[in-house]
Amino acid sequence: MGELVHIRLDTKLRTKIKKAVKNSFHSSETDFIRNAIRKELETQEKIEGLIKLWSSIKEKKNNKPIPISEVFRAVGLE
Repeated sequence: MGELVHIRLDTKLRTKIKKAVKNSFHSSETDFIRNAIRKELETQEKIEGLIKLWSSIKEKKNNKPIPISEVFRAVGLE
């Protein structure tokens, strides 16, 4: 079993979560929040991978790094 974490949500956000749970496959608010956290962590891992890729790719002419904004734009993460 994992550790227990307490979070405080404003009423507006909590209402949105409740509505999302009703209209989705999530069994509970907890399940919804866990899934949201997993998705955010996956996104962060992808961004870290892109940054590593960006750092290793050099333009052939000037040996300058390609701007990270171009890498993000290429994969739709502007």
